[in-house]
Amino acid sequence: MKKYIFMLMLLLCIGCESEDRTIDTTVMPKATSIGADTFGCLIDGWLYVGGRYGAPPATSSIRFKYYPAEDKIEVSVDVKPLEAIQFTIHSPEVGKTTTYTDALFGFESLEDGTVTITRLDTKKRIISGTFEGGQVSHGRFDVHYQEIKPQP
Repeated sequence: MKKYIFMLMLLLCIGCESEDRTIDTTVMPKATSIGADTFGCLIDGWLYVGGRYGAPPATSSIRFKYYPAEDKIEVSVDVKPLEAIQFTIHSPEVGKTTTYTDALFGFESLEDGTVTITRLDTKKRIISGTFEGGQVSHGRFDVHYQEIKPQP
């Protein structure tokens, strides 16, 4: 009996030691620039993807709002019920790396990071790129954005 208890304890300890997470990044949205309305990233090694938890059918779960007068894009993506990833992209420009700030995951603050814009089509209102910083890695998006003009 003691032998079985020892083996059970050993198995439990071995299982507890493995904190390494492997994420199948093939379930991440592809890195496209066609306006596919996709968003995905890893936060602390866990996969979060937009497009699943919008308030149907009136609103999308992926919201990119461009404020040309302030030269910024506010991002809000529902990745779980009642939980969103949010950040602000400053001075987006194709082929350039810029910063994102004010990052939140739910109510948890995240470190600022960088964004590389791969497409910014002002006629079709498409923005695509990659992002990372601090706890966030492998971020990518390819979305249609909404332009917000100042009120007169």
